[in-house]
Amino acid sequence: MYKPLKNFLEKKGYIVHSEVESIDVMARKDNELLIVEMKTTFNLQLVYQLIERLKITDQVYAYVPLGKGGRWPKPYKRMCALLKRLHCGLITLDQHTQKKVVVEYKPAPFNPRKNYAKKKLAVNEFAGRSIDLNQGGSTKKLLFTAYKEKTIRVAMYLFERGPSSTQDIKKGLDVKNTVDILNKNYFHWFERVSRGVYSITPDFEFFRLKYKKQIDQLWR
Repeated sequence: MYKPLKNFLEKKGYIVHSEVESIDVMARKDNELLIVEMKTTFNLQLVYQLIERLKITDQVYAYVPLGKGGRWPKPYKRMCALLKRLHCGLITLDQHTQKKVVVEYKPAPFNPRKNYAKKKLAVNEFAGRSIDLNQGGSTKKLLFTAYKEKTIRVAMYLFERGPSSTQDIKKGLDVKNTVDILNKNYFHWFERVSRGVYSITPDFEFFRLKYKKQIDQLWR
């Protein structure tokens, strides 16, 4: 990886040296000092090194190989976003040819763009929940979303009162999208008894017993 980078920088008029005081690559042209940290993959060690190099110069780059076809997997895209927030640049080496070196972007001030669609989804989800049944940082565990809360309420109404009409459920629970929940039957908890009348399935019975503690908190 070093030789193609060295040739690339020298063609741009830089004097290039490697392994300077633990710095992978240092280059200089007139009064401009440029630092490059090399890694075969993006990782946090690279991020730590870049932060240290920013104490020396504003012209700091990460240098990594780019996969065949120039495709960027999602982790790389996320790491690129982090590099931009650090005001660091990115240089890549074509992994296939081992020759093509590209400056993907230069160090520059970062102006984050808000994703208002994601913000709206998050705010609506937050507002739709009536109780905090999840554990922060949980992985591979059931999440109680706003939609699931409403679905549980509909199912519990049917569990306690037996087969009921959509009108009765809406009046009893004040869940506006009751009909949509019953029709979509996303969790397979409902079955249609007759037109506009529903009851619960054994699937909900099993779910209720498994998550009785959380459901009791939600339903009380």
